[in-house]
Amino acid sequence: MDSQSQPKIPVIDMSNERLKPDTSVWQSASKEIRNAFEEFGCFEAIYRKVPLELHNYVFATAAELFDLSTEIKMKNKSSKTYFDYFGQYASLPLYESLAIDNPTSLESTQSFTNLMWPSGNQHFCESAHSYAQLGVELEKMVIKMLCESYGLDNKHYEAYIESVNYLLRYFKYRTPEANESTVGLNPHTDKTLISTIHQSHIKGLQIKTKDDEWIDVEPSPSSFLVMAGDVLMAWSNDRIRPCWHKVTMIGSERRISMGLFSFISGTVNIPEEFADDNRPLRYKPFSHFGYLRFNSEAESKGLSCSIKDYCGI
Repeated sequence: MDSQSQPKIPVIDMSNERLKPDTSVWQSASKEIRNAFEEFGCFEAIYRKVPLELHNYVFATAAELFDLSTEIKMKNKSSKTYFDYFGQYASLPLYESLAIDNPTSLESTQSFTNLMWPSGNQHFCESAHSYAQLGVELEKMVIKMLCESYGLDNKHYEAYIESVNYLLRYFKYRTPEANESTVGLNPHTDKTLISTIHQSHIKGLQIKTKDDEWIDVEPSPSSFLVMAGDVLMAWSNDRIRPCWHKVTMIGSERRISMGLFSFISGTVNIPEEFADDNRPLRYKPFSHFGYLRFNSEAESKGLSCSIKDYCGI
């Protein structure tokens, strides 16, 4: 398929100064977000609130992070499933990732920084904390607009605010060696509510359409790919499709990207407004972190699973 006929990921300007609640611009963008999630499982957010200087600084300090020894990076541990260091996988040799739990807390970000750099690295800490705060602002706006577009009352948004747990991930993909696979990450959906991915200047992220076509996500300092995870699909009673995506390494330069992920620390309840005679309730109330553990156990046994296996009716 040529580039002119290839489907395009919806692009929504989330920096529009007129984008304020109870305005026609807000209502129009809310509808676009809902349609994008239902059709593609994602959209490209133009979000200029992250200044170019901060963008550059975050990726520069991310490079410093990945230049640390493997022994130090593997100290990034967590009692929460999927919240710790990833890497050194024989099946995915190009891939490595570290994570900061609750990155909008300066204390949490400082704790991670001190773990990686016992003598301190204030530049890393400050840039990570500022970046996470701005990313969370975007994610909260997306959730609020999504709730309103479905006609849900404010209690659903407030419940999300009270129970959300954010994770900031740093990703690195090294260049493949001779005769080595270019696979950075295999096709998958995230186990999140929402995932927000921000690339450096090196592309490689691709998303799959309903027609099983893979679309390149072009990197830009002001571009953020906002993707629906498995839990958002369940929350919407299958109205929203999770975004299938993968990473392929091309070129001779390592690739670094950032991901802000949202998880629900309490029980995920499917709004009653999503169930009717035409679409009966398809999921039981469930624990998001229970789903993470369930999925991890399945993966360790070489099994594939979906959220429907965990809490489907």
